[in-house]
Amino acid sequence: MGIKISSIELKDVEIIELENGEFEKRYINPKRYPAFLTNRALATGKRLGITKSSLFAEIVKLSDVIGDEDEINSDDLTPEQAEVIDADKYLPVIYLAVIGANKTLELSYEEFLDKYQGDIEEIVNDYMELVLPYLQQDPNEFKKGLEKSTSKK
Repeated sequence: MGIKISSIELKDVEIIELENGEFEKRYINPKRYPAFLTNRALATGKRLGITKSSLFAEIVKLSDVIGDEDEINSDDLTPEQAEVIDADKYLPVIYLAVIGANKTLELSYEEFLDKYQGDIEEIVNDYMELVLPYLQQDPNEFKKGLEKSTSKK
């Protein structure tokens, strides 16, 4: 049985001035992309310098916070659990999964950040959806692959 392919929605932000003089943010041009981690994508992340810590260590920390839950709800987090959550570490992995699954997609990390509009719950849930299947399938092999792709030489 293969790994489930996730999808990530990217969209543009448009600021509209309303008749009353106030401004409103709207999302336009939404598009869903398949997303999964590949060795090529992880190596790209290392080369670009956007994966700075051990991805496996981050997965283990986040797994400890979430426990048996499939999703995270920020309203239910203790302050100690909230400290573990660091979107700056998860966003690069989500980006790498998008470019890993879409080899011809020309999207820089900065362009991805402009188009990925997830809040902290969505970021964490997308991240976990991308990495947990690999841990559940064969944690030792995934750990070896992550360590190889992100190890410092």
